Amino acid sequence: MSTLARIRGNGEATAYAVLAVVGLAAAAGGIYYGVFVDGGRVGPGFLPVLAGGLTAVLCGWIALRSVHGQPSHRPGGAAAGAGPHAAEGTDLMESGADDDVDISGRTRRERIRNLWKVFGLTLGAILLVQVVGFLAAFGGLVFVISTWVERQALLKSAVIAAVATGLIYGAFGLFLHVPLPGGLLGVGTEG
Repeated sequence: MSTLARIRGNGEATAYAVLAVVGLAAAAGGIYYGVFVDGGRVGPGFLPVLAGGLTAVLCGWIALRSVHGQPSHRPGGAAAGAGPHAAEGTDLMESGADDDVDISGRTRRERIRNLWKVFGLTLGAILLVQVVGFLAAFGGLVFVISTWVERQALLKSAVIAAVATGLIYGAFGLFLHVPLPGGLLGVGTEG
């Protein structure tokens, strides 16, 4: 069976492979906007190329690892969620331990579901940019992911969303002078 066929048969690998392709598309699109501008300054395409490239490499690597069944490891050599049996050298399959629970207590199925939720929410936020503007769509995305996917408290999620939105505005609008789409509401940095 080919690696591509294994990726299609594995939900987690499929999700990460899709994200790797999205990362490649972001990197390719960023090149179009220019990675550097006159005088060697960072251009508007720098961050999409960097973030898209890193996303493509890391998600592609995770997709391949999940296909080939390499377990995640915690510092100290015990598999993630393996419990005391792994530390004693007992085979996890023989002990009946669920080695597929992450550090947050999520099963593999929950992690895949959350990954698809984030993917769908991101697509929705991209579509909302034309209506509410980039900053509002991004802040809303961070807030919804924090409350719905990560199940954080509303106040904590609001603070996280506000700080993340402020950092994006500071980095792109104020420091790099990159216009951010304002949408129909006109909330952005477009000139």
